[in-house]
Amino acid sequence: MLPAWGQLLANDLYEVGQLPISGKCCQREAGGIKDPSELQQCFVRAGADCKEYKRSAPGFDAEVCQKHVREQMNIASAYIDGSGLYGSTRHEFDQLRTYISGGVKVESCRYCQVSGATGALHRALLQQHNNIGEQLAHINPDWSEEDVFLESRRIITATIQHITYNEFLPLVLGQETTAKESLRLTAEKHSSNYSSSIRAGIYNEFATSAMPAFWSMYPPEMLSQKSSAHELLSIAALQKSLVPSQTNDEGWSELALAVHRGRDHGIASYVHALDICARRFDQNGAAANVTFDNLAQLTNIPDEHVTSLRDIYQNAEDIDLLVGAMLEDPAVGALFGPTITCLLTTQFELLKQTDRFWYENEIPPSSFSLEQLKSIRQTTLSGLLCGSHQVNTAQSKAFIREDNYLNSVLDCTQLPKFDLRPWKVNAEEEIHLEHVEVEPDTKEAIKELSPELIEAAVERAKQELEERKRFEYEVWRAQGGISARSPDGTAASFSKANLAALSLANSSLIFELASNEIVKSLNSITRRKRQIFNPNQNAFNRNELTDTLQTVDISALIGGNQQPLEQCPEPTQQCDANSPFRTLSGRCNNLRNPNWGKSLTTFSRLLPAQYEDGISAPRVTGVTGTPLPNPRTISTTIHPDISNLHTRYSLMVMQFAQFVDHDLTLTPIHKGFHESIPSCRPCNSRQTVHPECNPFPVPAGDFFYPEVNVTSGDRLCFPSMRSLPGQQSLGPRDQINQNTHFLDASMVYGENVCLSNKLRGFSGRMNSTVHPVRGKELLPLSATHPECKSRNGLCFIAGDDRASEQPGLTAIHTAFLREHNRLVEGLRGVNPHWNGEQLYHHARRIVSAQVQHTVFNEFLPRILSWNAVNLYGLKLLPQGYYKDYNPSCSPIVFNEFAAAAFRIGHSLLRPHIPRLSIQHQPVDPPLLLRDGFFRMDVLLQPGIIDEILRGLVATPMETLDQFITGEVTNHLFEDRKIPFSGIDLIALNIQRARDHGIPSYNNYRALCNLKRASTWSDLSREIPTEVINRFQKVYASVDDIDLFPGAMTERPLQGGLVGPTLACIIGIQFRQLRKCDRFWYENQNPEVKFTEAQLAELRKVTLAKIVCENLEIQGDMQRAAFDLPSNFLNPRVPCQSMPQIDLNAWRENVQGCQIGNRNVRVGESAFPSPCTSCVCSAEGPQCASLRITDCGQLIRQWPKEAILRDEVCNSQCGIYLTGQQAAGFSPQQRQGHAPSRVTRSRNQNLFKFPDLTPFIASL
Repeated sequence: MLPAWGQLLANDLYEVGQLPISGKCCQREAGGIKDPSELQQCFVRAGADCKEYKRSAPGFDAEVCQKHVREQMNIASAYIDGSGLYGSTRHEFDQLRTYISGGVKVESCRYCQVSGATGALHRALLQQHNNIGEQLAHINPDWSEEDVFLESRRIITATIQHITYNEFLPLVLGQETTAKESLRLTAEKHSSNYSSSIRAGIYNEFATSAMPAFWSMYPPEMLSQKSSAHELLSIAALQKSLVPSQTNDEGWSELALAVHRGRDHGIASYVHALDICARRFDQNGAAANVTFDNLAQLTNIPDEHVTSLRDIYQNAEDIDLLVGAMLEDPAVGALFGPTITCLLTTQFELLKQTDRFWYENEIPPSSFSLEQLKSIRQTTLSGLLCGSHQVNTAQSKAFIREDNYLNSVLDCTQLPKFDLRPWKVNAEEEIHLEHVEVEPDTKEAIKELSPELIEAAVERAKQELEERKRFEYEVWRAQGGISARSPDGTAASFSKANLAALSLANSSLIFELASNEIVKSLNSITRRKRQIFNPNQNAFNRNELTDTLQTVDISALIGGNQQPLEQCPEPTQQCDANSPFRTLSGRCNNLRNPNWGKSLTTFSRLLPAQYEDGISAPRVTGVTGTPLPNPRTISTTIHPDISNLHTRYSLMVMQFAQFVDHDLTLTPIHKGFHESIPSCRPCNSRQTVHPECNPFPVPAGDFFYPEVNVTSGDRLCFPSMRSLPGQQSLGPRDQINQNTHFLDASMVYGENVCLSNKLRGFSGRMNSTVHPVRGKELLPLSATHPECKSRNGLCFIAGDDRASEQPGLTAIHTAFLREHNRLVEGLRGVNPHWNGEQLYHHARRIVSAQVQHTVFNEFLPRILSWNAVNLYGLKLLPQGYYKDYNPSCSPIVFNEFAAAAFRIGHSLLRPHIPRLSIQHQPVDPPLLLRDGFFRMDVLLQPGIIDEILRGLVATPMETLDQFITGEVTNHLFEDRKIPFSGIDLIALNIQRARDHGIPSYNNYRALCNLKRASTWSDLSREIPTEVINRFQKVYASVDDIDLFPGAMTERPLQGGLVGPTLACIIGIQFRQLRKCDRFWYENQNPEVKFTEAQLAELRKVTLAKIVCENLEIQGDMQRAAFDLPSNFLNPRVPCQSMPQIDLNAWRENVQGCQIGNRNVRVGESAFPSPCTSCVCSAEGPQCASLRITDCGQLIRQWPKEAILRDEVCNSQCGIYLTGQQAAGFSPQQRQGHAPSRVTRSRNQNLFKFPDLTPFIASL
């Protein structure tokens, strides 16, 4: 595809012609040509191998009276204007049109008849023209056929310009080059870079010695007569080469002809062009005294090619420009060497700067509206080919060959379609549909559930609660608790409850115990009825009972104040709807339901809980009545330790997944009396230590752990403590989320005001530790970390208590702490009048947006695939505001997401945390994962944060599959002095899901539109046969498979890492996180939104830039931190070359604006130039170009010089001042602009889970 697009541009930008002569040049010796003037047009070498060539027709400069040297005529226009499609003459233009609905005759296009890829691409573009024309005619039936044709042509031309600069040039020139202002496209607004003072044109060197390089990349298949748009997408281009692929009828290969034409055109030799380009880019080197001996030193032509050149040319200064440039090694991240890159860059800068009709320009009346520009900017080549109906599938990046990851083949329905709604004139405002909550059907009350039964149950629950408290106290007094630094204590500290969570759980227990007593009573009544009246009496429906229980109010029976005590109480005043800042706890995000999504509230559920007793007991029995398999047996059988390194993604995917998980979920577990940590390792600990202990034994025959403790002789068990309950009503147990339920960077700032105050200073900065040796700041150190194992007793603290869990996590926490403080200093520079409170909250707001953008823009597409991202509505907007916030949808995190689905990172872990130097070389020793838990003193070494971060972005992760490293299945939190003291993380995942009442895997298959399995073979579409065989050895029924092992063993979706069930749960979760968050960074709510300029800056954010900015020594890094470095697709580049947030977008104008030569107060307007009007706002001047309807009046009001200096005026009225005639063919544009339009919001009453089975990767 890439060389075909290059040829499309060549056809659009230049064409040489020849003067007619009476014969063939190679036959002139035989008297074929006698006229001397005709002989001058021949440039051939006589002899048997003569190849026919007529010199390019000479041209002349209309601005110069006399010709000094021969210059060649360019028959094509010197703009990217679609002239290769539509023609550059009136005759070609008219011959192409059908004069029906603005259509064109594809067969009449000159280049459409060319065989191979070139013709196929031209045909696809013109077919898209016809499709656009039909739609324009439909939405604007009052438009004339002429209007439809011209607007369709204008759209296609703009599309070619956008694809060229947005997709084509970054690959050809490298992103470092296209990031320069002269080539960079504008975001969110119009461009103002047009200059009429710079002369337009095509450089001869570009036409004859740069663009022909694309011909060398054509594979033979793309030159075939049968080549189609499908082949354009699927066939790989060749490496650039001087070896001819085929020759024309005259015996010329395309490259040989280009070299010969370069000599005809008088193109300077390679070494002279090298000198020009070197000076242009401020590089060292000169053309003087170039010889074959020093050619390799002065250029990057490899030695073997220099040897070949020495055999061909007598002198190094004779080397043809195209030949020398083609032999250069490519620049990093670019397609060609520096010389061709230089020539292409120079030309494409000129094309953009000198085109008055450039699609981004705001020069009335030819400019597009901002809404129309938004549609054009969303265009991709893949979407264009799909829109032309030439293909049914395409990869998202058409110029890059498809792969199994982010560039996997998508159905055309999943690719962006061109949105023509902004072109609809006189559009009526459409109705905005509100989401309407549907009240659940009320169940008929169970008649046995009498007030007397409930009251008796509550009394028994009170007694049981008192007995439980006495038991916990007696155990603590007799046994105390275990050390937080022990393996079991370390595991417990990873889910450490704060005082508020413990208080909430205490108030929840009475509801749980009362619910259990009610169920026992109802079961007893049912058994008596069976014995006395009817042996066939049915038991009550468990789901019906739980629904009924949740409607019963027992507050009067409980008595006293059962409201949990808050460790850090928040103000209870009315929410401030006008504040742009989130609360720390998440309260007041939803103005209708202020506590939705608040920290210390319970999780939601996708499916009803399945407890053993219907209320709270963990699942232990399968559907056949046999016990569920031991979690350790499942772990060792289904999740063995087999390394399978990923070929594309870096270990940063794993680390960022954990970082995000800690933003969204923290499920606290029970503590003992006086906040002690009970020892739940003894197999009888539930009876002897704490009623919430939930250990499970080491199974017989385990390959690593002994079945019996060799020291005590007791059965060996894995410790497990149950999660805290949080429900505040009768019914099944629900677990607490100690974090906020929003993607709000709470792992950086904390989930309540009290924690936030510990972490922040008074100047707006976050508190930090001065590096004890040298280097940038570190996280704050604390001596009150009971689980800390550092030799000095100090561990780091952050917004989430787990920040010191392992060095990789601590390193990324450190990067975001530094990012906050960096932003504070930047904001202080642009707004010196802001106080510390303002600086803190604005920086926190930006960091929260950075996290959201990185998750949705970089992380989720790699995890889920573009198919799933599109189906779940997770694709970010390239510009404009998100309009689908719904105050009626709940943001609460799903229990299934927290307890199973988002534990995917456990499969990505590697045994070591790698370290890399600034030269990207391994630093020994790497940090062994088992030795790094809560041991932070190693991070006080100079430069080690940099080494860890570089290692994370440059080291492959483990593939996300069923295999898990033994570091976390056999050695998690292990004390090396105590054999077999480690814990199995995967077995804990399974045990935790059963503790939470998570239904089996098969239930989620049905929820997510997969086939509900009735037999083992029904799993074969999603799960490999050998894995199914292992499941059969462990589970008695397909309905018993736990969610985590079932979902983790599915084949991944095409282009993603997870299978369809995990993609479903993760997809719907992040859909809610975006749709239900009032402070979502793209939202259009006037009170909380970022300005358009600020939003444009936030869309530049990448994780690589955040990491790079906060290294001690920046150096180089790849642009995509989640992808491994690649010399072409993901090269390492200097950190400063990556896009940078410009904090001037946050500048607050309290004293007005400088508009032209005037100081203008906020709210007032001024004219900085005759045809530009600006309004001073708090964000700075907001300017717009004026459409001039009366040039005479403009001339009377403004001086001639001022009008000519203003490009907007000059473009519209300059002809009246200079007397020049309009040059070139430019059909009259349709007058008038469409009014603003309102986009319809679809009703989101019930989200229908999409079917992901078509996107499962093949075997």
